[in-house]
Amino acid sequence: MKTTTREHWEWKVQLAIAYAHNNSLIDISLKAVADMLSVSKDIFSHKFSSVKGEPYGRYVKRTRLEAGVGYLRHSNFSISDISELCRYTGESFAKAIRGWFNTSPSELRNQDFMPAERHTLEQTRIATASRQDYPEYFNMDNTVDCKLPGCTLYYNILPSGNDPVKGMVASMARYSRQLRDLTTELAMEDARIITGTLDVVPVTTYDRMMMYVGLLLPNTPANMMAHYQLVTRYQEAYRLASRQIDEGHYKKLKVPLSFADAGLPMYKFINTNCRLGHFYMRTNHFFISLPEPAVSEIYIPWQKSI
Repeated sequence: MKTTTREHWEWKVQLAIAYAHNNSLIDISLKAVADMLSVSKDIFSHKFSSVKGEPYGRYVKRTRLEAGVGYLRHSNFSISDISELCRYTGESFAKAIRGWFNTSPSELRNQDFMPAERHTLEQTRIATASRQDYPEYFNMDNTVDCKLPGCTLYYNILPSGNDPVKGMVASMARYSRQLRDLTTELAMEDARIITGTLDVVPVTTYDRMMMYVGLLLPNTPANMMAHYQLVTRYQEAYRLASRQIDEGHYKKLKVPLSFADAGLPMYKFINTNCRLGHFYMRTNHFFISLPEPAVSEIYIPWQKSI
């Protein structure tokens, strides 16, 4: 594909991926996605496979199964509840897990490491030159419980070249600067520039992970005009996909580190505390807010006790 054509289709692929994330509880028709993108089913299928290296249907199936494994690892939802969350019956979920990982859901839940985990952590360490776990920052005593309202995430999937964390580090400044300028221009209230991955760490293999930078904007009356302007004036021009984030409780951890320095110890902190039962995640997607260049605010969606 020519560069301009590839850029066009990379954005279309982002929209298709956002559609899958925003409709995770329904069956997704290839034709419905193609219609949303105003292209034929055959053209969409070909272009998605060309950009992502796998058919759209396989992508949806794979990411829903990986989401289920993420819940097994970091939540205390029952296996039957996890099956339902990921559009499986209990029997079909167990069969899919065994076919993908050659083990049962309960056995997988108790494994110390996922098949891709050590490689992902090592590649992340290399890409970020991470040398420390910063236990003085990453401990439960430093977390604050907070609640965020329902938000819309307007985001770009960052260029990766099969090395997603390295790509994120290389391109973050340019993309985040663009979004930061928008927050000022549109007078947004309580907007956050955030980064993370759309995938499940460390279930998704490293080369397939999709890192993003985005604008997390509360769905409040004060931001109605900003949302309208983003959708009508900037979404296509800036090639932004969008995703709905439900309101919920978070463990917030503020650390005096850049996002690159905070990423690896953040994952180790989350994984360790979920495995020890200090808290459990209610979704698979934690993120880092970027209030200042050398400050990160980590938000971990957690299952608050009633």
